[in-house]
Amino acid sequence: MSLITASAAETAILPFGSLAWFKRELAPTRLREIRTAIMVGGTVLCVVISMALQVPSLDLSAYMVFFLSKETKRLTILTGLLGLIGATVGIGEAILLYKFTYGHPELRIPGMAITFFLGMYLSRVFVLGPLGFLIGFVSSYGLSVAAQAPSPEVLVRQVLWIWVAIAYGGAVTVVINSLFLPDPASAGAKPAKPKRSELSTASRRPDGRHLFVPDAFTNPAHVHFALKATFAAMFCYIFYSAIDWTGIHTAFITCTFIALESTGATLHKGVLRIGGAIIGGALALFIIVFLMPHMVTIASLVVVVACACAIAGWVATGSEMISYAGLQIAFAFFYSVFQGYAPDTDLDNVRDRVVGILFGLIVTGVVFAYIWPERTIDRLRDTLRVSLRQLAQLLEIPRPKTSIQTAKAEAHSSIAATSKSFEQARRYVQLSQFEFEESPDHERISLGNLETALLRAEDIFAVATSLARDQAWDEWHQLPSAAKNAESELRNVAAKRIDRATTGDVTDDTDADLSTALHAWNETVQRQRPESSRTALVSQIAAEVQHLE
Repeated sequence: MSLITASAAETAILPFGSLAWFKRELAPTRLREIRTAIMVGGTVLCVVISMALQVPSLDLSAYMVFFLSKETKRLTILTGLLGLIGATVGIGEAILLYKFTYGHPELRIPGMAITFFLGMYLSRVFVLGPLGFLIGFVSSYGLSVAAQAPSPEVLVRQVLWIWVAIAYGGAVTVVINSLFLPDPASAGAKPAKPKRSELSTASRRPDGRHLFVPDAFTNPAHVHFALKATFAAMFCYIFYSAIDWTGIHTAFITCTFIALESTGATLHKGVLRIGGAIIGGALALFIIVFLMPHMVTIASLVVVVACACAIAGWVATGSEMISYAGLQIAFAFFYSVFQGYAPDTDLDNVRDRVVGILFGLIVTGVVFAYIWPERTIDRLRDTLRVSLRQLAQLLEIPRPKTSIQTAKAEAHSSIAATSKSFEQARRYVQLSQFEFEESPDHERISLGNLETALLRAEDIFAVATSLARDQAWDEWHQLPSAAKNAESELRNVAAKRIDRATTGDVTDDTDADLSTALHAWNETVQRQRPESSRTALVSQIAAEVQHLE
């Protein structure tokens, strides 16, 4: 029975809680130190500018430094540009909708739901998913605060100032990262692996030809996702509006930003959000109670903000398993501390924010767990199958009649794609641990079996990657024609066995074919060429493939 198709329900354990896990996730690196310093410097600059010029929404400007700062200059600039475009279009759309919905809740609430639904749907089907998300979120959130404005003029002025806060905060972030963020090579680090931003539900790369993903209009999961997120957010909005407690409006934001492509991913981001909110709220509470009454100058505020940002920035620059907690620490702290242009000891914001986050987490968790659930374990199975098929294609390279240059190009392209698939599968293994419910045997795939299959496949991939090194290519070029044919046949049979393992169709005939090809290859090598590093690698691949079930 295939490890990929075997079903045995297992109870997962949260990946948090061990000291080793925290030490690994918070380990210092040179790039992490630089990025943390950039976030601290950018936030301090926003504080000075907003306080000196009395620009409203300082909490939003400061948060832009964390939200838009990425691992590379290019990604930071791209994110900042998308953020500016999305905020501009979203605010313009909100102002246009004010003309028809202001003072008419019977129109405003459906308008919010429609714009929010479209934004969440576009985040799944649009190639530039974050752009669609931002437009939908900004416009729907702008409508949600319309009822609190005393007049249309005040409302429009407040919304336009929000655009100013976002725009100049984004500009500060892009400039300071462009000046001080080193390139991966100069930082002595490997090129940064792309993380799934909280705005994106999948890693997409525009190819210049298509605006939508291939299954945009055929996969019902996209519509289901948008409906679930819309239901959760609108339920929170109607609830806190009905009880007249708008201070917990963070429930609406929580439903928006933790809604991801699967239940496990959503719960994971929910855990990070509440953990970050508690830490950020505790820091803000300490400062408001013990330090704020003694702060009379902007210099003292800058020192306090810099210390808090250093903590949040260090967490935010970690892997995606923990980075969102850093963003949430920053947001909770900024939202609670920046309450005007003078010291303020009001604790209501701290309380309301935490309550709103908790409420949003509960609502989102229930909705995503019981309405059209998309289990991470199922995505892991599909991704692992894709990874194995890509690995099988890699093993077929090179072919006897293919030139070395062509084979190298094919191998390098295949290695990059396969590596990305394995990385995604590993991420799904981690996220699957957040799904506690046990499903029936015919629906539940054993997480332990899948992880075992992934480990074995990664071992094969590591050896196959070694065959794409220069020394291995030189040895292939020097092989006699008979040895090339024998090796190619062995790799093709091994690839066929891997491909059959994805469906559990491994038979005795398949193993017999592999043994026959291995025997023929060994005889050919012994007869025509002495042992070499390539010979050892091919032999290791054949042995590893035999254990993949």
